[in-house]
Amino acid sequence: MKVIDEKTKGLIFAFIALFLWGIHGPAGRYLALKGVSMYFVTVSRFWLGTLVFFLFLLFKGKLKINFKRKWKLVLGLSLIGLSLNSILYHLTLIYLPATLVMILENLSPVFVLLFSLLLHEIKPKINELITLIMSFGGVILIVLGKEHFENLHELFYVGIFLGILTGMTFGFYVFFSAVLVKPYKDDPDSIIQFLFKIFLISSIMLAPILFFTADKSPSNFKEWFWLAEMGIGQSGLAYLFWNYALSILPTNKTSIMFLLTILFTTVNEIIFLGLKLNWYLVVGGLLIIVSGYILTKKTKKQTIPVE
Repeated sequence: MKVIDEKTKGLIFAFIALFLWGIHGPAGRYLALKGVSMYFVTVSRFWLGTLVFFLFLLFKGKLKINFKRKWKLVLGLSLIGLSLNSILYHLTLIYLPATLVMILENLSPVFVLLFSLLLHEIKPKINELITLIMSFGGVILIVLGKEHFENLHELFYVGIFLGILTGMTFGFYVFFSAVLVKPYKDDPDSIIQFLFKIFLISSIMLAPILFFTADKSPSNFKEWFWLAEMGIGQSGLAYLFWNYALSILPTNKTSIMFLLTILFTTVNEIIFLGLKLNWYLVVGGLLIIVSGYILTKKTKKQTIPVE
């Protein structure tokens, strides 16, 4: 029997994670269109993801969590980078197609650059300013082409605003989580311990929402199935596969591969939800994606000061 080499194993892990994340948006959009509370979906996913991390760490004998280490930063990440970001993401799915929501979330590198400027006084270079213009040019182009979207929600602009906030809060997570995760670059188990910690905090803080939104929980097996799939697959297993892929593959390769989540999201939404693309979405999305990739590649070369 042929043994799979480490590089191939890393690619397999990465593609499994990307495929799972590619189901995320369309599944959430489906539940939103069915009238399921996005607050209920968000908190349920947190608990299911937390359960996956708990079982994984328990199985590996590494269920050791230090809640004191940089607790203020951990709390901030749990509140803003995870809880608020996830709530905003799911609310945006009510107003916009999943593909567009994923594209707007890819504005996050723009806000990482902004946080670098405000907190560490790292001034953007000319080429970085150009990519910023490209990013917001893509958003403007999408907004200008709103009439070309089928089944347009009457609160389309609310969705765009929420989508931008989603990108901002995800940028917050990316920027500040680097401080905690950087020492564990080659230790995926420690990263899973970190994820378990912030997921557990978010799950506990948002638990009351489950009771207040229970009347808008899934109403049939199909809806419950997709909710469970989102929690176990995207909030749990995808992170496990992705972090192990990161420990094997070069960072620049995985940053390129991560953009495939948008491709998988688009394909799934076209097949299962009947999404019809238009040139405004395609061109505007490409501007945001390309600029996001360039900025991500640049920021990976910079070091973020550790407190």
